Amino acid sequence: METVLPGVLRWSAYSPTHKVELTSHAVAIESGTGLVFDPIPLTAEIWDWFPPAGPPLGIVLTNDNHERDTAAWRALFPVPVWAPPEFTAAPAGLQKWNTGPNPESPYQGWNIVPLPGGAPGESAWYCAARSLVVFGDAVVNLEGRTLELLPDKYCTAPARLRQSLRALVERGFDHALFAHGKPLIGSASRRIAALL
Repeated sequence: METVLPGVLRWSAYSPTHKVELTSHAVAIESGTGLVFDPIPLTAEIWDWFPPAGPPLGIVLTNDNHERDTAAWRALFPVPVWAPPEFTAAPAGLQKWNTGPNPESPYQGWNIVPLPGGAPGESAWYCAARSLVVFGDAVVNLEGRTLELLPDKYCTAPARLRQSLRALVERGFDHALFAHGKPLIGSASRRIAALL
């Protein structure tokens, strides 16, 4: 586990089943640990001191493929589990945000940005005050590879995903966190725009 920005923790592990690195984040909001995005398991020694700033306020799943270790997290922290309307699993505490181009975020200061064309329910969470976007699968930054868009074979509509991403990067943001790979710290929207 590492701190990538003040109030932002990142942890990851290689998944032999998925043949890719899975990454999770905890982003502090208000006075607690805040939101946990796309949670994967933690080792016993990490659980001993997590969470460093109090229990999370919510668990966020950024697309239909990211249930991951939600059940174990929810058993330890009985908080809402937020997922897109397209989410098909039913973990305890599941709440789906409303449909439409501008879903209402349950947390002040955060905007949910649907990214149609990616995986089912693909979305990003945008925090203007922190100049931060948390991505699901739409953009990946895996070790040993370059920053890249979700490969077409995993998209429901690749051209539509690119259009969705163009609208997001026009907002401008400095930092980006990914469900697969290393974060971009500084000039993130510009670097993602270059892929488009």
